[in-house]
Amino acid sequence: MLSREQEAELIRKAQKDINAFGSLYDAHFSTVFGFIFKRVREQELTGELTSLVFMKAISALPKYQVTGAPFSSWLIQIALNEVRQYQRRTNKHTSVPLSEAELSSVFDELDEKQEHERNLEQLLQCLNRLDEEASTYIEMRFFEGRSFKEMAEILNMSADNAKVRTYRALDRLRTIMTNFGTAK
Repeated sequence: MLSREQEAELIRKAQKDINAFGSLYDAHFSTVFGFIFKRVREQELTGELTSLVFMKAISALPKYQVTGAPFSSWLIQIALNEVRQYQRRTNKHTSVPLSEAELSSVFDELDEKQEHERNLEQLLQCLNRLDEEASTYIEMRFFEGRSFKEMAEILNMSADNAKVRTYRALDRLRTIMTNFGTAK
């Protein structure tokens, strides 16, 4: 793993000589690939979208400014945009596969009082009823374990705004869960 200083130096080199981009690619490929694969669940499509991300990153690299934020946050922001464009183009909306532990962390955050009556299937169905933006906040925070600061860097907003939007998404999820099964 690269230190922030090493990464900044590699970025400056790659901005002058595109051949130096290989080290950045090597350092961040698996992060970008994993982020995309978790959303599209097709290896070939993930490869194509990952290639697009790095092509766009190379094209935009001369304008990139080192701000102290991880370079991977910028790449993930590009990846998120590519996944969303793919979903709009194909009208396919994918969901992130979740483990029972990840679902439990959402339950814990929702502070459900009836622990013994937890219904993970119901939670999954309710998560699928959230809009794309709300789903993104919950996925990044609870399923990918990202900090509000990292979410803010990826989504180009303040950490406080990322936190507020995440908790609003949780409120929407709580409302959906409360009303689950009552509206047919």
